[in-house]
Parts: sequence; structure tokens; C-alpha cells
Amino acid sequence: MYNLIHHIEIEDKKGSYVEVPFVSEITIEKTIANLSDTATVSFAIFNFNNHIIISDLDDSENKLYKLFKRGQKIRIFLGYDEELRLEFVGYIKEVTTDETGAKLICEDELFIFREKNIPNKTFTPANVKQIAQHVCRIINPKIRVVCEYDMSYEKFTIIDATGFDVLSQLQQDTGANIFFKSVFSNAIGNTVQIDESNFKNQLSGSEYQISSNNSKFKESDLELHISMPYMKKNTEIECAFSFQHNIETGQLQYIDSRDNKVKVKVTSVSINGEIRTEEFGSTGGTEKEFKVNRLSKAEMKKRAKMEHFKLMQPHYTGTFDFWLIPFVEPNYSIITRSALLN
Repeated sequence: MYNLIHHIEIEDKKGSYVEVPFVSEITIEKTIANLSDTATVSFAIFNFNNHIIISDLDDSENKLYKLFKRGQKIRIFLGYDEELRLEFVGYIKEVTTDETGAKLICEDELFIFREKNIPNKTFTPANVKQIAQHVCRIINPKIRVVCEYDMSYEKFTIIDATGFDVLSQLQQDTGANIFFKSVFSNAIGNTVQIDESNFKNQLSGSEYQISSNNSKFKESDLELHISMPYMKKNTEIECAFSFQHNIETGQLQYIDSRDNKVKVKVTSVSINGEIRTEEFGSTGGTEKEFKVNRLSKAEMKKRAKMEHFKLMQPHYTGTFDFWLIPFVEPNYSIITRSALLN
């Protein structure tokens, strides 16, 4: 039987990192439906109905939950027995408290795009890469845009928007997979060895002595990736699942879509105010509609073909619960096996 373990690091004011204590629950959500991945960390802040106090801070800031602030960097490691794997890298978006404890609401590294408004601007014309580069220059000029999936706009307007708002619009219009990479997030999925002796947390009564090691969150290459969906490479050589081996519960239904009739409709408004529609697929069956910003007619047709291609692929519907092994993320390719069908 595996013994589940965790390790959570948060950057403090000095740039070193400390471990989050007394964790009761960790939830990580990753989905292609949302631009960013999220995580929630629940932990205790009371000991016998008294606030847990940090002994080496002044009275105004010495309650445990006050150690954590919006914008602090966080890394979450999960694993079994003595092997940990980096599962999440991001920032604290919000800290909430109630009578049961505290929660850290976290967002992946795209959080930095929330923290700065982008000046109003109209692009006529422009492509996805140009717009993304403009946003990154304002957020952090060190960010390099890696665009492997580009589309052209007749017109794109930024009004009262953060960088995150602009990226969300690009994803909605193009269906692209948009994600951020640093030296930390690039290591997600890798196994690590952490020296727990660097984190000697001691609870005495309701006082918690914080110790941190001397490692820093280092500056690194920063990249914003824009790519075709379902093209992310697996960390593991093979992600294989079986109901007789590593699936606990679940129900899957195989759907062979090749004989289905599917029509995809992409709708936009031209710069002249004209409603335009591009369609691709077969009539007499399922219809899917996507409303986009002012893409060119050629790009609308390209989007329609891409969505039709995805819908026509054989696939599974349903869900299953499994262990943390093998590591898997949205966009990964997986293999399902059954001893009953051998």
C-alpha cells in the first residue's frame, strides 16, 4: 500500500521559501477548458481553539495565516512513500479563513498576467503572436513568446483589460493551448528528492517556529507558449491505465465518431459590422457553434476544420479515479488496457 506524502513551499518576504504546515487537504485542477490551472491548500490555523502564533514575528503579523499573502510563489509536491513529484507551480491568488482553518487559493504562473492592466489599443490587422508579444512586453519584457499555432485578425481591440483577459480572448477565439513556462513549471511531472531536514517546523503549544532554507526562487528563462491543442508531450514514456491495475473506480464508454455527422459553425462580426459565418462538416447531425472575435474568413475556416477534426476523433466519454502514478496532465496521450479483453 502506498503512503501518500506532500511538500508545499511558499516564498517568504526574504525570497527564501518555507513549508506550509498542518495541511489537511490539497486540490489541484487542471483542464483545457480554462486558461489557467488552479490549486487549493487547506490547513489548520487553530490549536485547541487558539490561533497558532509565529514566535519570531511582531504581534500584528504573528498569526500563522498572516504569513501568506497574494502574489507569493508556491510549489506543490505530491507523491508516495519517499518519492515526491512536482505537481503545481504558481502564485497565491487569495487567502481565506473561517472557523475550520485557512485556505490558499492559487493559480498557475499565468497569474502574473492578472497583475497589470494593458493600455487600450487597437490592432488592424494583427496575428496572435504579435498581440501576445505586445502583452508580454508590458507584463515583463523578459518573457519570450513561443507561438506554434498562429491566426490572423482583421481587427483586435484591447479595452480595460489585464494581460490575463487578453490571453483568455485569444484562447477563446483560436482554441489554442496557452501556457507559461519557467524553470519551475518546466519541471512539473519530474520526481525530486527534498531534504526535509531543511524544514524543521516545531509546534509547541500554539507557537509555530518557522525555519526556511537558503534556496531562492531563481530568475530563469520565461516563455509564453501558444500551441495546437492536444500536442503537449508526456513526461512519462507511457501513460497506461487499466481497471485491473491502477484504476480505482470509473466508467468509460468508447465512442467511434467516424460515422457521425457533425457540422461546425464559426461566427464572427467583420470590421464593417457584418455577421459572417464559416461552416465545415456534414449536415443532418450534431451542430457546434463557436463565436469568435474579428478573425479573417480564412482563419474562421481554419478554426472550423480544427474543431471538426477534434470532434470526429474516436474517443472515450466518462471519468475514472486513479493513483498519482503514472503522472498525467490535460493534453497528454494515454493508453487504456483491460485484461478482460486480452
